[in-house]
Amino acid sequence: MCQWRVLAQAVPALDLELSSRLDGWRNREVLAHLSLQPRLLGRFLETASTEAAQITLVANLAGTSAFADTIDRTARLATDRDLNFAANVERVIPSLEDADLATTVVTMQGPIVLHDYIVTRCVEAVVHGRDFTDAVEPDTGAQAVACNALYDVLATSHPELLAEARSLLPATWLSVATGRETPPRALRSCCPLMT
Repeated sequence: MCQWRVLAQAVPALDLELSSRLDGWRNREVLAHLSLQPRLLGRFLETASTEAAQITLVANLAGTSAFADTIDRTARLATDRDLNFAANVERVIPSLEDADLATTVVTMQGPIVLHDYIVTRCVEAVVHGRDFTDAVEPDTGAQAVACNALYDVLATSHPELLAEARSLLPATWLSVATGRETPPRALRSCCPLMT
């Protein structure tokens, strides 16, 4: 999770009281949401098994909107103790490095292959890093992973629009696909893919 390390280095310089790119959230709420991700991953790693996955990468990304209210409430109720992003990352990295990425972990959306779940966390880290004021520019490899994951989401419903999506700059595609930017006309019928 190189993108988590990028964020961990950038977080100390952020003014948490500034409004973020997300309507109604300050940098503080964005950080609270991100800080929860490595903690949850640690819990999910404890469920690792050879059980068959029931949730795909695409389904996980497309299904995030169902948890919007819970995510918002959790971020707003976060205390200062819940903002220890770097510490949470360092705590889970050893377990993640020892994990078999082909195993299945049980998440809030159901059982998913660990590799696929980590990709979804990469998407979150890249997108939300850019939600900060000031934006945290992503690791180029992580940005490519995030873009490709969202191309996969688009391909399930509108494969004919993949060429249009790929014609956008990576940062623009991420913003369009996640509702941070108005899509070009050709993509308005299907974007945002997730929020």
